[in-house]
Amino acid sequence: MPRQNVYMKQKTIDGIRQIVDMRREEGATASDANISSVCSEMLELGMRVYLNAKNKKASDAEAGEDVFQSALFEEVVKSRMASQEILALMFSLQDIKSDSRNNYDKLIDSLKEKTDLRVKKVLNRE
Repeated sequence: MPRQNVYMKQKTIDGIRQIVDMRREEGATASDANISSVCSEMLELGMRVYLNAKNKKASDAEAGEDVFQSALFEEVVKSRMASQEILALMFSLQDIKSDSRNNYDKLIDSLKEKTDLRVKKVLNRE
């Protein structure tokens, strides 16, 4: 194993010595319970705790983003459904049907083209 010098507070080294003494009292040999092995174990445990906490924060952030995206998607779908219903109602009126300037199919095609252009512009896909 690689060797590394680490500076610790006196309180920390006293706690590590206590753990070493407890393990030796429980029957561990000097090679099993020594300052180096206990420090290595504590560092590994601390690293796992740190990484788990960091991953939890990242997953919490992703969960919040998922909630936002779900809410946004729900609102977009509602808006689309309402728009479709309004257009269907408008074009079912006899006055609008009889006016040759209004064409439902052309309007839908025009809306699709304008939407594609807008999405490309916003997402810089031009």
